[in-house]
This record gives sequence, C-alpha cells and structure tokens, in this order.
Amino acid sequence: MSWVEERDRLIAETLAFVKEVSGDQPELAAKLTVAVSAEIKAAENPKQIVPEPAQPMKLADLREDIRNRVASFKARQQEMQDRREADYQEVIAKVRATLEQRS
Repeated sequence: MSWVEERDRLIAETLAFVKEVSGDQPELAAKLTVAVSAEIKAAENPKQIVPEPAQPMKLADLREDIRNRVASFKARQQEMQDRREADYQEVIAKVRATLEQRS
C-alpha cells in the first residue's frame, strides 16, 4: 500500500469517526468535517522549507572553535575523572570502616 492510499484510508476512517461521534447532531458533524477537511488540505500542501546557505567560516574562527571544543571536552573528562575518584574513595572508606568494625 502506498502512502497516498494509506493517507486516503485514514481520511475516510477519520470522517467516518466524525459522523459516528456527532450522532444526531448534523451541525456538529458539519463543524467537525470542516475542521478535518482543513487539516487534510494543509497536510496535502506542505510548506517548502529552504535552508539558508551556510556562511563560510574563516580559518582562524574554525581553529578557535576547535580549541574551545577540545578545552570543553578536556574539562568534562577531568570532571568525570574527579567524580569517579571521589566515588572510589567513598566506597573504599566504607569498606575499610566495615572491616575495622569486624576486627
């Protein structure tokens, strides 16, 4: 089944659901049908998004950007290493305290 056939089947199911939900209220059915139809038309004609062309970076700007990213990465790695070391020291202290209590 192609996407168009699937879309059309979904539209038909939606319209049938609208009729079922509205029951004996024709004005409600008309409002819901109009709302669903507007949504369908909007989906059939999607807006074309054209990306803006990227501005070329100067070599100095590119190098500075790389330096900043590397520095940020190193700082994050150091932070994680410090946190691991602190967690290790905490666990070792608990283990030693437990062993000293048993002795």
